[in-house]
This record gives sequence, structure tokens and C-alpha cells, in this order.
Amino acid sequence: MNKEKLVELAERLAIPLPKEMPSLESYDEIHFNFSGGKDSIALALLMIYGYKVSKHKVKLCHFRVDGNDEQPAYFDYPETDEYLRYCADHEAFNLPLVVISSPKGLKERIEDRGKFPSAQTQFCTSYQKRDVYAKWVRSLGPGNYLCLSGERSEESSRRSKNLAKATFRVYSAANAPTKNRFVDWYRPIHHLTVNEVWKLMEYAGIEPHPCYTEYNVSRCSCKFCIFLSPNEMKANAEKFPEQFKDLVEMEKRLGHTMKFEKGKPITLEEYIARASTNENQLTFDFFEKPCVDW
Repeated sequence: MNKEKLVELAERLAIPLPKEMPSLESYDEIHFNFSGGKDSIALALLMIYGYKVSKHKVKLCHFRVDGNDEQPAYFDYPETDEYLRYCADHEAFNLPLVVISSPKGLKERIEDRGKFPSAQTQFCTSYQKRDVYAKWVRSLGPGNYLCLSGERSEESSRRSKNLAKATFRVYSAANAPTKNRFVDWYRPIHHLTVNEVWKLMEYAGIEPHPCYTEYNVSRCSCKFCIFLSPNEMKANAEKFPEQFKDLVEMEKRLGHTMKFEKGKPITLEEYIARASTNENQLTFDFFEKPCVDW
């Protein structure tokens, strides 16, 4: 860990907070949305070393999409649970880790709904993350709470459009002034570049999640995420052949596909076949549709 360089970079990247946002000191607890991906790690590093958030107020909050840890990893990477503990105990953090999950895993949600998530209906995020967090923070009782999540404008045009609208708002699903519970949501790394994210991790001495080094994906999302490129999806299909085969069978059974191009469904097998071509992944519908409001 090169603390001097880490602090220097984090302080430089710490831009002024939105005018409508209360001071960081006013919150009783600050919850870092922590997937174990590079952006969530950069978020934590920026807040601690750039904005000087008091560690005693902070919790790393991870949302396990496959349900509780008694259920095997299906959409989660098998290494994630161990990697989260590595990060929480790392000298750069030494922070409490809270793993929160829905009673139902994402696979069960898909079966219940009879379809896969899409960019316009991201129930993978709403059911397995946002709703889970809202329920958990409501259980904490009265207080001032801040949820931080690590979206960046550089990631896609979709994210850029969304973040251009606002980076701060009240977390309406959990906010309850009549119960003296105030919950806000801020996206503090919206302005960071991917190089700055990796640099923060380098100076902190934090090894990246295996999904980047072993599976060669660009984002630490679900291993069969709707936003994976054909090359990324093919790589994970080869790493997890039995689970990919199961998803292919689910498509047939549900009569619904995970992918669409120009309004027409594409099966997962057809999608990964695109990995051998030079076709630009950005032509697929989930990048062209209007961004979903947060």
C-alpha cells in the first residue's frame, strides 16, 4: 500500500458534493454499495482517503444475488464471498462487511416471472439489490443514512445520460420522515475514468477480483449479466458450461430469451456465436434503448 500516493490521488479526485446534499458529517451511518468490483472499491477508497469519511460510520454492504450464502453461487462468481472478506480485512479498509440477500435468488425470480431481466425491466437490480437494501436500512430504525453506489459516466452512453440528470437524491423506498428515518443516495465516482479507478486500487495495494484476471470480463456483475458482450458471455459459458447449458434450457422452457437485436430475440447460443465476429456489441438493443431512471 502506497498511502501517500493514494491520499494524493483521492484528494485530487474528491470534487465538491452536490449543493442539495447534506454534509457527510451529518449522517449516522454511510453504506458503501460493495460488489467487490473495481468501481465499488474505488468508491470506498475515494470516500475514505479523499473525502475523509470516518471509518466508524462506514459499512460495506454487499447484495448477494443468489440469495443467502447457504445457496450455491449461480449468477454470482464462486470467488466473490471470499474476495469480499479479503477486501473488508485489507489494511486500506478494515471495515465491517454486511452481506444482504433476498429470500429468493435471481434464478428463482426468473422462473417466477417467466422471463429474463432486460435493460428496461432490471428486476435483477430492483429485487436483489435496491429492495433488499431498502428493507435492511428500514430495520435500522431512526437515523440519518447515506447509501453510496459506484456508477461512472464513462461506462456507457446509458449511464452518462442517467448521471447527467442527477447524482444525488432521497432514497424514497426507505426514507420515512414521520419515523425520523432519513435515507439519501449519492453516486460519488460518476466523474472518474477507468484509469483513475485502477490507479486508486494500485496505490491501495488491492488485488482485483478474479473475474477481471481469470474470466476477462470488464465489469464485476453477474457472470451471465444481460450487459455482457458476446466475447464475455462466451468466455463465461466456457468457464461454467453446466450453468450456461441450464440457462439455454431455461430460455427454451420459458419461451423468452435474454438478448434482443433490432427488436428480434437472439438465443444465448446465437449470441455467443457473435464472439468470433468483429460486430460491434453496442448495436444490441440494451444499449440503444433510453436509460432507466434511478
